[in-house]
Amino acid sequence: MRRARVLIADPLPLFRNGVRNLLRRESDLEVIEASNADDAATFLAGGHVEIALIDLALPPTGGIDLVRRVRSRTRAAMIVWSLEPSRDAVLESITAGAHGFLRALRGAVNGEAPLSRDMAALMIDAIHTLEERSKARERAAVLSEREKEVLAFVARGARNREIAEELEISEFTVKRHMQNILQKLDVPSRRAAAAFYVSAYRDEAVADGKSA
Repeated sequence: MRRARVLIADPLPLFRNGVRNLLRRESDLEVIEASNADDAATFLAGGHVEIALIDLALPPTGGIDLVRRVRSRTRAAMIVWSLEPSRDAVLESITAGAHGFLRALRGAVNGEAPLSRDMAALMIDAIHTLEERSKARERAAVLSEREKEVLAFVARGARNREIAEELEISEFTVKRHMQNILQKLDVPSRRAAAAFYVSAYRDEAVADGKSA
């Protein structure tokens, strides 16, 4: 079985080397490196990594811009870091699509703070989350596009009448779609189907919630 790959995206070679040694000491992860956003984007879009640790100030345009550029083209869990991030930077990173934000990672590498085990645990958890999402999306492949649309509305808490109005179909048709969804996904209830959608399409569910 191939080891999970971690991308370290930072302009400083000494720092990348420190993080690489730290990760290898704490966990069984394969580490690759990038010194700029363009190289990091190539790795991420190419499906070569599962986890990406991205410097907030990554040249030429910053880590947040990189996350925003590749979020729709990668399945990697992207974690942004900075020595002293502002509150706005943390929020903007998450909004852009990052899965998390780490503070003072440079201090951990220099032995100033015992964050190495926490960092390894965070990456392992992210890998498990990606694996679960991948399995859920494989199950979702049996649904038709219309059934996925209906399920997306259900995940947002919409009732059958509201779904019917939005999709311009009858309530009876919505009920039939729901019956098919429950049967195809082998879930017992509408709530379970909604939970399944969120687990399989987390990013879409978050976006739907913001736009509702």
